[in-house]
Amino acid sequence: MAEGAAHPVGIDQFAQGLAAIPNLKPDAVLSYLQAHPVQPDSLQPYLFFSPASYTRNLIFKNDLFELIAICWEVGQVSRIHNHRNQLCWMAVPIGKLKTQNYRVENRNPAQGSCRLVPAESFLLTPAEPAQVDQEEPVHQVLNLAEYKERAVSLHIYSRPFNTCEIYQIDRGTYCDVELEYTSEYGRLCDGQTTAARP
Repeated sequence: MAEGAAHPVGIDQFAQGLAAIPNLKPDAVLSYLQAHPVQPDSLQPYLFFSPASYTRNLIFKNDLFELIAICWEVGQVSRIHNHRNQLCWMAVPIGKLKTQNYRVENRNPAQGSCRLVPAESFLLTPAEPAQVDQEEPVHQVLNLAEYKERAVSLHIYSRPFNTCEIYQIDRGTYCDVELEYTSEYGRLCDGQTTAARP
């Protein structure tokens, strides 16, 4: 890195630094993630794990972006999804994750059908954050069983959104789903009873 070694920061300072980036310019955000890895211990108030599914934990939100910690037990994976043409960046302060991108072909909105073709895949680690590819934004995130450890990823979405498209590759279909938080600002949301701190 041209500016020297990375400078680890706490999650509160990390969020403040993001909020100071004018208009959240993509290259500036990725450079910020590379230069300021988050200290894992600072995430403790926002970490909730569940054996049933990965959890989505809101840390910070304003009109321009939201910052979410997603907690993954060993072997948990996301559904294949998009981000509503919004900008998204990902960092992994704890563990590692595989991201598999897909190319969408033969989309038919009237039938809710399409064909997915696997594209690039890459590893997310504490030293390797990434920006979601705007040319191929449909992807899946996986904490593979072979990694044998929990993982925590930080996701920055600009602008915040509360629905996305979910793709069923085996059926060749897609549909809209609403997104929910497991916790907000360190507190479990109503109805969330299965998640627990590590």
